Amino acid sequence: MVRFILRKLFYGLLVLLGVVMVVFFLFNVLPGDPARLTLGQRADVASLENVRRELHLDKPLPVQFLLYLNDLSPLAVHERAEAESALNYVTLFKMGGDRIFVLKTPYLRRSYQGKKMCGRY
Repeated sequence: MVRFILRKLFYGLLVLLGVVMVVFFLFNVLPGDPARLTLGQRADVASLENVRRELHLDKPLPVQFLLYLNDLSPLAVHERAEAESALNYVTLFKMGGDRIFVLKTPYLRRSYQGKKMCGRY
């Protein structure tokens, strides 16, 4: 009975990871620039670069995926300054330096349409 439940939990986690991966890669493969969607068509190059840096679009795709998983997960590693400015969280323990391991609500960065931060409750 325990083996059956563990197997079902494992399959459920695999399906969840698959859905998260499909959503991430669909949004990163489809044409369109998230920075351009955020700022509009008349944005200058410096503003676009700042938004790309803020949304981590200037990093390689595998790094973006790991950051996406970190943002979606209720258990995450964050810099203290980043967590204080954007997250509703409870610190579980300090990891050394300025990094903390937190229990948080999912943080979805910035809305493309409303231009406000998402995930702050």
